[in-house]
Amino acid sequence: MKNKVKREIFSKYVHGNFTLDDRKYIEKTFEDEEKKEEVQEILESDWIGINKKDDFEKRDLSHVFYKLYYDITRQTLQKRNSVVRKIWENSTKIAATILLPLVLTYAIYVNREIAQIDKEISYAEIVSPLGTRVSFNLPDGSKGWLNSGSSLKYPTAFTNTRDVELNGEAFFDIIKNEKKSFNVKTNYINVTVLGTKFNVSAYEGENTAVVLESGKVNLNRVGSNKVVEMNPDDRVVYNYEKKAIQRSKVNSNKYSSWKEGKLEFRNDQIEEVAKRLNRWYNVDIIIENHVRSDYLLRATFEDEEIEEVMKLLKLTFPIEYEIEERKKDPQGKFIKRKIRINFKQPV
Repeated sequence: MKNKVKREIFSKYVHGNFTLDDRKYIEKTFEDEEKKEEVQEILESDWIGINKKDDFEKRDLSHVFYKLYYDITRQTLQKRNSVVRKIWENSTKIAATILLPLVLTYAIYVNREIAQIDKEISYAEIVSPLGTRVSFNLPDGSKGWLNSGSSLKYPTAFTNTRDVELNGEAFFDIIKNEKKSFNVKTNYINVTVLGTKFNVSAYEGENTAVVLESGKVNLNRVGSNKVVEMNPDDRVVYNYEKKAIQRSKVNSNKYSSWKEGKLEFRNDQIEEVAKRLNRWYNVDIIIENHVRSDYLLRATFEDEEIEEVMKLLKLTFPIEYEIEERKKDPQGKFIKRKIRINFKQPV
């Protein structure tokens, strides 16, 4: 007759009051295939108990569990690969239960220990590489899109406020919460909303632009208390070199259509066109000679390859271009393709 699993040790572990010997027992038990069903029954039972006791069903801790699993796996893979693999093979609910003790103070008892949360807050980061777009969901249920060459950092659980840090471009669809403002922090501009849809472009070394689709937005320059209020279809651009803000009325769809795979230009200068194409297609467009300011492009691209886009540009502007083959750097990695544009000189 096999030895029964010590339920009391599992209960201590789940509730965060375990010893080192208890942890070793847990790990050893998870390695025992014969005890798998019994372990699963115990964990499911404890999960249901926690759920009832702490109103757990109302809490969305998926971001917490994902972050914890990633960190724990990375740190312990070499010496405890078999244990981690067996934990992960259980259902997501069971895996989450095993991880609970590590986040007990700022997940289950978030309402009781808010001061501890502030000290031990954990962050997640989403990165959208060049040439890609990524959709995301935030801990409060808000959602959005991250454009090419961008990153978004946020806490795995929002507390008194909902703060995120953006480098690059993102579209936000924010759930309204009158008690918790949603704040987008960039290098030069802070954006504050309660619940709305808006687009923020804040690439490093470029002007920051905010376009409001619906609702209301307040923004202020970093280091300044002066607030700029925005209404739907407002576009506010902060020139970081001049430290000046410019407002205009626009069609907001133009500035958010990228999330649907569309690249729209509405009388944009060729320098702006080249900059956006660089990020969209992960290329390096080089304009070899002087460009006139009246060369403007009005077009929409959707699913076209960069070769097709360049053909259209040649039909629109008096240019010649050359697309170089992709090359490898000294480490053997492919580098961006270069596209050289030359404007024809008038006869």
